[in-house]
Amino acid sequence: MTIKLQPLPMGEAQQFWRDKVKMGPGEFSRLSAEARTRAFAVSGIAKGDELDTVFAALQQAIDKGISFDEFKKQSGDIFERRGWVGKRAWRVDNIFRTNIQTAYNVGHYKQLMDDRDVFPYWQYSAINDSRTRPTHLAMDGRVWPADDPTWATWFPPNGFRCRCSVVGLTRGQVKARGLKVEQKDPTNRLIEPIDQASGNRMPARPLIPDPGFKYNLGKSYWGSIGETLADKLNAWPERLSALVLQDMVGGPGFEHWLQNPAGEYPVGLLQPEAATAIGAQTRTVTMSAETAGKQLRVHPELQAGDYVMVQRAIDNGEVIQDGKHHLIYILDQDGYVTVVKSTRTGQTIWLVSFRRLSSDEAKKDRELLRLRKKK
Repeated sequence: MTIKLQPLPMGEAQQFWRDKVKMGPGEFSRLSAEARTRAFAVSGIAKGDELDTVFAALQQAIDKGISFDEFKKQSGDIFERRGWVGKRAWRVDNIFRTNIQTAYNVGHYKQLMDDRDVFPYWQYSAINDSRTRPTHLAMDGRVWPADDPTWATWFPPNGFRCRCSVVGLTRGQVKARGLKVEQKDPTNRLIEPIDQASGNRMPARPLIPDPGFKYNLGKSYWGSIGETLADKLNAWPERLSALVLQDMVGGPGFEHWLQNPAGEYPVGLLQPEAATAIGAQTRTVTMSAETAGKQLRVHPELQAGDYVMVQRAIDNGEVIQDGKHHLIYILDQDGYVTVVKSTRTGQTIWLVSFRRLSSDEAKKDRELLRLRKKK
C-alpha cells in the first residue's frame, strides 16, 4: 500500500506530538473531544510497551518522514498479532494516516494563524479522487476569511484518514483567480453530492464533518478554549491538565481574552493539598473578567505572557496561607506574587491578585506575611 503524505511543518508538528499523553483505550474513551487532541491511544492496545512502540514509530514518521512500510516494520509484529492484516489492514493505515495528518494540520493551523496578515483568506482543499468523501469534496476549492467561524468546524482533519488540507491565499491571489469569498457557514446545509464513479447525483444529506471531528483540532491545541475547559481540568490526568493549561495561558487565546475579558479564564492548577487547605473542591484557579480589568488598570506593566508565571509561582514559590480561604505564592527569584482565594462553598478558586516585585520587595512581602501570620 502506497501512502503519500504532505511534508510536515516540523517544529509545530513535533511539539504537538511531544505533548501527547499515552493512555489506554478505556481511559481515552472517557475524555472529551478537546482532551483527545492531546492524548494518544490505540483501540485494542493497552497502555504499556506495545503502545510505547507504536507511539515511537509515529514519532519517527513526524521527525524523519519515515514511510508507512517503515512504520509497520518499526512496530514489529504488534499489528499481526491482532490480525490487522489483509482485509483488516485498514486499521493500521488508519492509525498512521490519521495521526500524521492530524499532526500536520495542527501545525499548519498555527502557521496560517501566524501569517494571517499575509494570507487573510483560506481555501479548503480536498483530494479529488474516488476515495474522497462526498461531504469533504463539497468543500473543495471554497474560500472563507481566515477568521470566519466556518473554520472552527471545518479545519481538517474532518474524519479518520482524512487527506484534506487548507491553503492560505493573499488578497491578490483571490482576485487574480476570480475566487468567491464566502461569508456564511455552510455547516448542516443540505447538499446533493455527485458520485465520483457514476457521475450521478446522490441523495441529499447535511454538510457536516464525520462523527467526532466537528471541531478544529488546531484551534483546540494552540488557541483558547477558555471556560469551556475550566471544569474539565480537574478530571483529566495530571500531565494532560498541566499541558492544556500551559498552552491555553501561553497561547494567543488568552492574550485576546485579556484584552477583551468576558466570563472567566483558567490560569492555574493548585496541588491537591493546597486546595484542601483552603477548603476548595476544585484545583483550577480561575481569573474573572472583573479581576482581569483590575489587573490591566493596576498593573499595566504586565503583559499576557507574564501570566504563565502564575503556575510557576504555584509550583515553585513559597506558599503562605493568609486566612481560612487565601493562599499567597511568592516566587522570590523572579519576584512574582500570586494570590488565590477559594469561595466559601469551595466551588471556585479565584485569582485575586498577580504582580511582579523586585527581589527585595518580594522578600519584604514574605517577611511581613510571616509576622502577620504569627500574630
